[in-house]
Amino acid sequence: MSGAVGRLVAWHGFLKVRLAAVGGAVALAVTGVVPGVLGVAAAAGTAPAAPGFTIARSPFGVPTITGTSQARMWFGVGWAQAQDRMVQLELTRRAVEGTLSAIFGPSELSQDETVRTFFYTPAELTAQLQALPAATRTALTEFSDGINAYEASAYTSAGSEAQKVPYEFFVLGQALGLSGPYQPAPWQPEDTVAVGNFLARQFGGGGGSELTNLQFLQYLENELIKNGSKHPFTTGAAIFNDSRWINDPTAPTTVPQAPPAAPSGMSAARADAALLHAAASLPAISHAALARAAAKLAGDRATILKTGAAMRVLSHGGSNAIAVAPWRSADHHALLWGAPQEGFGTPSVDGEEYLHAPGYDAGGMYITGEPFILIGRNANLAWTTTSEELVDQRIYIEHNVNFAASPPTYEFNGQQVPMQAIPETVDVAGQPPVNLTVLRTIDGPVVLADPADRIAISVRFASWDQETGTLAGFSQLGADANLSQFRHSMSLITTLHNFLYADQQGNIAYFGDGLVPIEPAGVDPRLPAAGDGTQQWTGFVPFAQMPHSINPSQGFLDNWNTKPSQQAFYQQNSGDEYWGTIFRSQLISQLAKASTSISVKYLEGIEHAIGTIDNGDNTRPAARYFIPYLVHAYYALVKAGDPIVSPATHPDLAPAISALKHWNGVTTLGSPAMSIFMNFLEAYEHNVFEGGLNPGEPFTGKVNFSDASLGLGTYGGLGGMATYNLLYHTLHKTQGMVPCGTLCYQGGYLAGHSNKLLVESLNDAITILSGTGTQLGQNVPGFGTTDISKWGYQPAQDQNWDSLDPLAVGITTHCGTSATQNRSTFMMAVDVGPTLTGQDELPPGQSAFISAAGTPSPHFCDQVGLFNDFKYKDMPPT
Repeated sequence: MSGAVGRLVAWHGFLKVRLAAVGGAVALAVTGVVPGVLGVAAAAGTAPAAPGFTIARSPFGVPTITGTSQARMWFGVGWAQAQDRMVQLELTRRAVEGTLSAIFGPSELSQDETVRTFFYTPAELTAQLQALPAATRTALTEFSDGINAYEASAYTSAGSEAQKVPYEFFVLGQALGLSGPYQPAPWQPEDTVAVGNFLARQFGGGGGSELTNLQFLQYLENELIKNGSKHPFTTGAAIFNDSRWINDPTAPTTVPQAPPAAPSGMSAARADAALLHAAASLPAISHAALARAAAKLAGDRATILKTGAAMRVLSHGGSNAIAVAPWRSADHHALLWGAPQEGFGTPSVDGEEYLHAPGYDAGGMYITGEPFILIGRNANLAWTTTSEELVDQRIYIEHNVNFAASPPTYEFNGQQVPMQAIPETVDVAGQPPVNLTVLRTIDGPVVLADPADRIAISVRFASWDQETGTLAGFSQLGADANLSQFRHSMSLITTLHNFLYADQQGNIAYFGDGLVPIEPAGVDPRLPAAGDGTQQWTGFVPFAQMPHSINPSQGFLDNWNTKPSQQAFYQQNSGDEYWGTIFRSQLISQLAKASTSISVKYLEGIEHAIGTIDNGDNTRPAARYFIPYLVHAYYALVKAGDPIVSPATHPDLAPAISALKHWNGVTTLGSPAMSIFMNFLEAYEHNVFEGGLNPGEPFTGKVNFSDASLGLGTYGGLGGMATYNLLYHTLHKTQGMVPCGTLCYQGGYLAGHSNKLLVESLNDAITILSGTGTQLGQNVPGFGTTDISKWGYQPAQDQNWDSLDPLAVGITTHCGTSATQNRSTFMMAVDVGPTLTGQDELPPGQSAFISAAGTPSPHFCDQVGLFNDFKYKDMPPT
């Protein structure tokens, strides 16, 4: 980072001198039961503002907070969270409210501007707080008071500062020219509302790809014109329909349902014409303006993700979950597995807590800045959540915008309507404040204003100004006593989340939640909508019609951001998550179906299988679909005597085919077949949809998604428009696809070289693996040998737990590294018996505290070993 933080290393030496002047400090370590009236640690010395709670710490530093009332319990939650995550609380608050620049300087200005554009003003946050249920408001107030009480106790004297104020705040104080350590402003309930809004939107939002889709459609038309196509527009529409299908009914679903018996869909000609008509109905937008708008929106999202990773605050989500009925479990209790995938960092975005008060006994995972248990259990039931990944966002093109007016006006329902203009002032460390004006239309925040084309691009969120419904729903889960109460909590959720549930009565359930918009007839949801009032949403899917399943006959439910049901199918996801025939959750289903004696240990074994799934493109699930085609192609070419399979020129081809034939398709670690398949599939995509992996490849596909010479962007890659499901559809001619019933483009994607493209790609993979260059799909070198037995798959050690937040300059930890593969941020397995028991892990550790002397807490990274060894710790009792 630049600005103030760029000088922090120089101030590290000054900090050591100051600490010596106050006699040094000791690292904070908490064990045993500590009365709230005495404070959280005997060494801390300062009591909270009022008695009424105790905090006990497990051997891993996880707090169990017991209150004489629920109010006192929530106060204790704030106290404990401030003790464990004081720096992360401050960075989280600033990240979600757009005030990072005030301490980090201009390097964070884009984050602050983005957040202020897409979220709410202080007055709006206050109104949202006041609209929450009284019990939720009380919890937020007590939580705030607990944070503030602990922080006040830390700043009472030089001695308490040396003992309880985190190292990073001494560094920040020096960076900002303060006479002592930086002290956060008091935490307010509105801060928790802001965190909740951000959390709900980031982990429970979907859509917003319409600009990229329109760019891709325009790219295809120009690529086809360049190559002399006679019908570039209808052909481009057909290819677009194939790569951005609306529904693949063969995709697995969380709600157990068979796909439709007969293919459905309109004729290819009609589908292509409908797409072109939808595109033609949009306001005119130039290539340049479209590119600027798409880049701006993508840049805003990338900024949020990048800042979240750098600051160790919440940024993105995925997650997997399993619920098992008693008849499938070894002890005849319902079981639940929950594993949110929010990325990794030191500290984690997640923490763990166990809460007890009259009428309340619950525990599990929280996200810093929120008091409530988001994934966990209480005395009666257990629950977990994943991102639903339906669509609740919409891009609108506002046209006939009069930018000469103040504020600008735009056409809506035949009239010029003024935009809402919100003045914002962003404080920036080291330079004068920056003023900006946030514009909003009826549709939502304006992402890009383009006076040249007289258009503006705005984003509508179904949950706009209603995200607190999700906060209210989550706040009730810890006290829910049965399925009926849990279902009511689900009905409050306004953003897109999947929930899996299990209770002591043996019920298991799935709820798909959130506000899903209903589009008007004739509107293509894949493209932007006209903002003139003709293409507004007509309402939202009622909660009763959302995808739900209770006690299915198969005896289990699973979700890994899976398509919810045959009725809830539309999404705008990227890469492997674009719901199709092949999907990663199939392995969970396969392993769950394989046993009627599932245990907590068995669930942890499923995590090992899915957590080692391979690289970021999740190629392993595709193995059982592609390998038969590859093997068939090989033997057909052998029979034909084709030189592409000649042992003289390709001596390793037959052994590679043998390795793939004899692979179980599940084992990854140490498997040569996994290495071969991953590199094969990546090479195959390059050869089919990107003009060839290498210059001069003899065989390539007919359509190039990555022709950079057009200057209109590139769209290939398994993580782009050329998903492995599209590749499979081209081979298998999948039936039932919407909109065309099968492939819309009948021109032959494989250019008549189906077998040769497959084998050529395997030869490419062999060349890469036997060399020392970078493999395809992950940043590791080849094996440097032609001995296939030495090609055992090993994932990259891509998580450095010693990479800390940007304020922890000069601190050296020894937490180590991990291969994250497809592991989860928090992992929990619960046996929902008469007394709920379970195991979990939360790497790197519970505490983020680094003492003023630079000593990390003993619980800073004490769960990394569990993570690396696929081991778990016992959850405290309810």
